[in-house]
Amino acid sequence: MYAPNGEPESTVTVLLTGTDSQLSKALIRVLAKADYRFDGRAFRAHALSHAQLDIGDKQSVAAAFAHVKPDWVINCAAYNAVDRAETAADEAYRVNSLGPELLASECALTGARLVHISSDYVFSGEPAEASELALNQNSLTDSSLSNSGLTESGLIERGLTESATPAPLSVYGKSKLTGEQAVLRILAEHAMVIRTAWLYGVDGHNFVKTMLRLMATMPDGQPLSVINDQIGSPTWADALAHLIWQLIASPLNASGGPRLFHYAGQGQCSWYEFALEIQRQALALKLLDKAVPITAIDSLSYAAKALEKGNKLAPRPSYSALNSDRVHQRLTGQNPASTHCPELWHDWRWQLKAMLEDYAEKGL
Repeated sequence: MYAPNGEPESTVTVLLTGTDSQLSKALIRVLAKADYRFDGRAFRAHALSHAQLDIGDKQSVAAAFAHVKPDWVINCAAYNAVDRAETAADEAYRVNSLGPELLASECALTGARLVHISSDYVFSGEPAEASELALNQNSLTDSSLSNSGLTESGLIERGLTESATPAPLSVYGKSKLTGEQAVLRILAEHAMVIRTAWLYGVDGHNFVKTMLRLMATMPDGQPLSVINDQIGSPTWADALAHLIWQLIASPLNASGGPRLFHYAGQGQCSWYEFALEIQRQALALKLLDKAVPITAIDSLSYAAKALEKGNKLAPRPSYSALNSDRVHQRLTGQNPASTHCPELWHDWRWQLKAMLEDYAEKGL
């Protein structure tokens, strides 16, 4: 394989952790569709399962690095059972905090670079964070207004920026925060931490697939209750995967500057509004043959109902919509970011449409 100047082209070797995660699968799928090249750079990906690489075990991490010899590591492994983490804190911290720390330490020893995936659950949505929201009231076109998060006050709430102060409410959120802090402390400019939110895709367990299953199996007339007072930014796993490959391939990755980024689908909604849109689009694509009533419920009432069934829910942020402007500016002028994935910077509804069309095409 040769570069345009005739010189032999080097291949970037990437180690993916958590191969069973929806993001890891999306990364492999997106890379394969791009013929293992982004921005003219060739990539070779090694996706390792938990059995092959336990990121919370120092010897396992060292052995994996010795075998793969990665130039980059993308850490998709995480303890994502948010409610269970409240009573399994040791395991949550082992995977979400110690794991990234061990990966970062091994990267420091070997010269590899690290992309670590973090979460909007490092925030609480309290007023201290809300005061740092990026609000934009600049002139907008009619088409952009139709896809924006226009509020009653006429402002566009663009979400939490990287400068917002984290204040996690749950064990899961706290463990993710300490993990990202360890990565940036150890690797500094040799790492990128990407916080994302409300991730979904055709693989794994996620809100969209759960809603489709419940909507298809609900008895006639029985309503589906969905929380309406938690606001966030739904994010298609394939769009995030495109972004990650684009960042790694970008010549800017070797330069200085910010190493903490937010990325999510543009705009914001509640889980209730998300569910309504899932049903609307699924009916249009004939993924569902009938509509079910969807009712709004507040977080406290939902948690009380869960507790009656013996399920104690971890606290979630009331507002955790993310502002993606920093990473967007980072990739300004990088045309492949648009051509590889037109939905990359689109409203979350467009990303949902792309995912559901893929879901329908696969007959899942």
